[in-house]
Amino acid sequence: MPSQVPSLLYICQNALGDIITTLPSIHFLREKFPQATLDVCVNRAYADIFASDHHVDRVISPPSSWFDITRPANRTTRLARRTGFRPYYDAVVDSLCIPQTGRLVKRFGPARSVGIGFDGLSEIYEYSLPLAHWKQWAKGRRNVVDCFGDLVRLMSKDFRSRTPLLFVSAPEQERAKHWIKSRNPTAKPVIAFNPGAGHPAKRWPMESFLETARMLADGGNVPLFIFGPKETALCQTWRRQLREAGWLTFWSRHTKVQPLAALLQQCALLVTNDCGVMHVGGAASVRVLAIFGPSNSRIWFPYPRPRNRVVERNVRCRRTCQEGCITRHCLDEITPLQVARQAASMLMLSPPESGTGRRRLTAPATPSLISLPATKLHSGQVRAKKAGQFRCFFNPSLIAGPSW
Repeated sequence: MPSQVPSLLYICQNALGDIITTLPSIHFLREKFPQATLDVCVNRAYADIFASDHHVDRVISPPSSWFDITRPANRTTRLARRTGFRPYYDAVVDSLCIPQTGRLVKRFGPARSVGIGFDGLSEIYEYSLPLAHWKQWAKGRRNVVDCFGDLVRLMSKDFRSRTPLLFVSAPEQERAKHWIKSRNPTAKPVIAFNPGAGHPAKRWPMESFLETARMLADGGNVPLFIFGPKETALCQTWRRQLREAGWLTFWSRHTKVQPLAALLQQCALLVTNDCGVMHVGGAASVRVLAIFGPSNSRIWFPYPRPRNRVVERNVRCRRTCQEGCITRHCLDEITPLQVARQAASMLMLSPPESGTGRRRLTAPATPSLISLPATKLHSGQVRAKKAGQFRCFFNPSLIAGPSW
């Protein structure tokens, strides 16, 4: 690949966490080709990730419906004319590689194009990452930043893995400071808790989050519970109890990344499930304590340790997890006391003791509002209990969904 590329287009992934983990690749392209114009194509729901990113010249944000592979395919030309693409790109990196983006690359006809060798798409790209190599990430030997970095390595072998970095605008930071100050006049340390996740199998129980928050509140901290659009029912169910306990709640009806990142930057720590919010916090330089269930933290947690930490249980069934799980051993064996002690260690506080005398929050009278949504189980999901051991399967593609 020549050292001079006048114009570049990077087509982003379609999930919040995945987009965050492609940021090192995008920033590398700017550093490698400083004179080039660098555009990104990203789902409109997540376009504000780049609102303050000086590495990017133009953010092109098609509607979410365009990324739906079940929709008609004849809208690519109309989209290219109306959404702000340049007439021509010298190089295009397609990290999503779905039929729509493949047709977009083909329409632009760039001198150089990079993608993944999925069936029916590999012939579109001049430089196609072999599918067998792409699938190596599932073995857990490399993290997700490295995997997406393989695409830009086809343009330059100089790429080296780095921590994702999310730039937050100054106005959003000021608004977040005011929001926290107006609700926390005593200026106690605020600890954010995110009980949501895009996939039900990755959600640590809400009751466990509440017990952990209670232990840390006893140490002089203020819990802040964060709810996104998918956690509306959960927020409505628990909001009154959280308010009565004197804790803070933040509920967003929309998928806005900048306000979320700015709010997290005002917190001493983020305790979260493995989800998009975890990546937003880590990329915004917030200390993160992540609770991992069926997914592999060596792949999906590309943030420096020990500043950031992971709590997980390496149960036997987790090694073959592929498509989903209803036994939930990997999460149910994680106790609030374990998480609270890790959090206290990160905050350099005295580790909490179990069984403190403070009243616990109990489940509301209508628990059906917080029950997990019913999902259709596939034939390979859950096997019968054999010889006292559960065997469950989890599809890695399911853990890439957006958490908001």
